[in-house]
Amino acid sequence: MTISIAARDPESGQVGVAVASAFPAVGAVCPWVSAEGAVVTQSWDAGADYGEALLALLDRGISLPTAAEAFVAGRAGSVGLQLHGIDADGGTYAHTGEKCVEHADHYVGEEYTVGGDLLASPEVIDAVAAAFERATGRFTDRLLTALEASESAGGDKRGDNLSAAVLVYGDPHKLYHNLRVDAPGQPIADLREAYESALETERGMDDEEMQKFWGDAVPETIREYPIRY
Repeated sequence: MTISIAARDPESGQVGVAVASAFPAVGAVCPWVSAEGAVVTQSWDAGADYGEALLALLDRGISLPTAAEAFVAGRAGSVGLQLHGIDADGGTYAHTGEKCVEHADHYVGEEYTVGGDLLASPEVIDAVAAAFERATGRFTDRLLTALEASESAGGDKRGDNLSAAVLVYGDPHKLYHNLRVDAPGQPIADLREAYESALETERGMDDEEMQKFWGDAVPETIREYPIRY
């Protein structure tokens, strides 16, 4: 099972993905984000062949619906693919191939998409969508809240997940924008713990605290550090 949400925050312009799976290292395979959009590639046919190429097309000004349709139409493996996401302009796309394992489906909401396969029931996708719409606070927090709802609704039909990840493109970059847990058991709960730890670390790096350490103006490279996508 893989369950994921891709979304855009219209207020901040941030885009991101939260995903969990009974597949190891889901964060290395499924989520793809840039300033131009957030895309998830999952199920049988997934990974960089889709993700990197789609982000490159978005960077050239091509909308996600146009780019994704071309990939799905031109690749035999797309019958075993789930592909969904949103671009920086709010354009959404969702595809569930006929060979994705039941229960497999997707949902397109306002400024977000949800997709999943090998789910315990259709209610898992409904729960993720509802939780995201109700959630408040930081955009990353809202994505995690939506992911947590998948567990409460039954999650994977086979049992526990093996990995979970959240990946957000935002300016300025924050430690909690790129987090992964690759361990059996409760990776969604562990991802929440990692998020809270990252928040605490960020709080300890505010201007006042950093100036106490440096004793002078804090170098820009220390204050605003890029993270890897």
